[in-house]
Amino acid sequence: MVEHYRIGKVIGVGGFSVVYSALDTQTNTIVAIKEFYATNCMRRTRNGSLRAHPPEEEHKYHIGLKRFFDEGLTLSQINHPNIVNVSNFFRLNNTAYLVMRHENGKDLRWFIKNTDYVPDEEFILSVFSMVLAGLKEVHNMNYLHLDIKPSNILLRASGVPLILDLGAAYKYPPREKHKVHTLTHGYSAPEQHEKEELKLCSDLYAIAMTMRACITHKSPPSAIKRMKKDTLRPLRETHAKYYRANLIKAIDDASNLNPDLRPQSVDEYIEIMTTR
Repeated sequence: MVEHYRIGKVIGVGGFSVVYSALDTQTNTIVAIKEFYATNCMRRTRNGSLRAHPPEEEHKYHIGLKRFFDEGLTLSQINHPNIVNVSNFFRLNNTAYLVMRHENGKDLRWFIKNTDYVPDEEFILSVFSMVLAGLKEVHNMNYLHLDIKPSNILLRASGVPLILDLGAAYKYPPREKHKVHTLTHGYSAPEQHEKEELKLCSDLYAIAMTMRACITHKSPPSAIKRMKKDTLRPLRETHAKYYRANLIKAIDDASNLNPDLRPQSVDEYIEIMTTR
């Protein structure tokens, strides 16, 4: 038991967390509980609590715990059908927990790795219009997501996508110089790698790379590699006969290494993408 939640099976594991299914004994409903657990600097004791391990990782552990709790605070302020909703978050056992609605589905990374399905134009427009609507809500709350990627987009059984994991989110515009903690090669914008000024279009770069991965079934090259030698071929050269020109243009434009040459807002991206 963790507070009034009866912990069930593990349903997901990441580098900084474990996600369980659980029973909320007050409402008799199944929920998902995400526990902060940084595997590289934490160990569980016999009584179930966590501690820094080895001891010299104490500082890293506390930074990670603060970021995790900040994620709960961020998500608790957002109520949108395409953003994971946190109904409760609390500290216990020398760690922290986020309580979320239990959702059935598979993330887009699963579809890319485990199926041969090449999404048609209708699928791409339907799913990513909703993903972009969720991202716009994050931006309207003055946050950047900064970790959009296939594994952070859950496709529910209904076909409605859900953006997961705002652990990398931070206030925009920043109050202080941003220090990047989360990077995903292939999806993070070059300015994240370079620790330069981040903008709304930094998230749009990640959106474009995620859409590209769904279409090509390949992970895009890291922005670092692209800055040294850009081998990424525009979709207009490889997929023009499969998708409308403006859908491809939105993806190619947002894939630009120069942030000033990308669409600058979700609305601008959608306008390009949906124009016939």
